[in-house]
Amino acid sequence: MAEKTGRCMCGAVSFTAQGTLDRFNICACDMCRRVTGSQFFSVWLRMDDVDMTGAEHIRTLQSSDWAERAFCGKCGSALWYRPTDNSDGVGLSLGLFDDIAGLEADNHWYTDKEICRTVKLAPAHTMTEAETHAQFGGGAV
Repeated sequence: MAEKTGRCMCGAVSFTAQGTLDRFNICACDMCRRVTGSQFFSVWLRMDDVDMTGAEHIRTLQSSDWAERAFCGKCGSALWYRPTDNSDGVGLSLGLFDDIAGLEADNHWYTDKEICRTVKLAPAHTMTEAETHAQFGGGAV
């Protein structure tokens, strides 16, 4: 069984997750696009397999008739998507994980609404982490 750690941007909410941690999902529905500005990438786990700290900072929002979303009340980081049908599954935001090595895309929903298919992007200037730090200064962005 794999184990991965993660946290929100400010560190007020952190977790250790266990389970099958080799796949992630992508959703481009209207709600996911509004939460993230693009698409919501998540790792589907059983909530019992996530040891979360900082619960006093977690805020939830009933985002549809069937699901809730959670975010950090201090920094606003998206934490999860969770059906409210009493299932124990949770889509934990991929962006929270400290290490995403070895994870591969699995399900991809609402592909007709994904940003890169609807917005025509010109060839982009790309920079690695090291190049970005060299141009704008070191440390976290």
